[in-house]
Amino acid sequence: MVRFIYRSYMNGQTSYAIAKTLTERHIPTPAGKENWRQSTIESILTNEKYKGSALLQKKFTTDFLTKKTKINEGEVPQYYIEESHEPIISPEDFEEVQAEFTRRKKLGRKYSGSTMFSAKLVCGDCGHFFGSKVWHSTSKYRRVIWQCNNKFKGEHFCSTPHLYEDEIKIRFISAFAAFFQNREMVLETCRMLLEDLSDTSALDTKIEMLTMELNDIGTLIREHIQKNAESVQNQDSYNLRYDELTEQYERKKGLLQKMQQKRIEHQSRIESMASFLRTLEKTNEPIDYFDDSIWRTTIEKVTVFHDGRMVFQFVDGTEIEA
Repeated sequence: MVRFIYRSYMNGQTSYAIAKTLTERHIPTPAGKENWRQSTIESILTNEKYKGSALLQKKFTTDFLTKKTKINEGEVPQYYIEESHEPIISPEDFEEVQAEFTRRKKLGRKYSGSTMFSAKLVCGDCGHFFGSKVWHSTSKYRRVIWQCNNKFKGEHFCSTPHLYEDEIKIRFISAFAAFFQNREMVLETCRMLLEDLSDTSALDTKIEMLTMELNDIGTLIREHIQKNAESVQNQDSYNLRYDELTEQYERKKGLLQKMQQKRIEHQSRIESMASFLRTLEKTNEPIDYFDDSIWRTTIEKVTVFHDGRMVFQFVDGTEIEA
């Protein structure tokens, strides 16, 4: 079931769609319940234990009398153990899912697809994504086409044409063949780029410093409140100092959240580049058939223009018209 969830997600399904499918098939959740939730699917998709690793002390006990626990947000050390047990998902597939998970999260509500082409095809007229539509759904002439989701909205309709999936696949094969001609140079460049990207020490230092500063200000706030509770204070002075400290706390908290988000996006870029590099290293010749794995890991987006041109942008930034 874990492999099914990962495979469905990488084939374009949303977490909600996967949860709905499992519920309709009457497959019980890990807790033995009938209804699957989106949050359960997302938890499975991001849990490192399925690739054979373990992260210890995700939670810690704050009160040993009441047994109250709290999610560890840096208060106590965490320990990451690789190859701690037999994996269900390969580490490579797990990292691909993490990169895709972050990509979709960044897209937000724009991502609502159900296939591998979702949130990959972009309209050259308005910049919106293409979505799938079904023509003649109840007849033998049933066809799935892709067109701009914003095509018939607003005052000016988009002039980009609709596409058939077979056409997208054929053009991708052509674009990949042209891209493959520079394979060795791309591999060398990507290895250098990945090495540079992997050095996150400067970003980690900033996060560590902001976390320490935030904790220090939090301590000052608690001490300020405690002092006011234990002895008579001038309330105007107390409130003024309290407001100053809380303003500093919120400002530092905002900076920390931005740095943490930047770290997540940076890690996603590393994972995408690593997946791209692995795919290119094991692909020794141009492909003469559509490979969904190569499509997923090498293509960043495809821009479709009004005259039917399609420009394929690969993860390394290379653009090929096909």
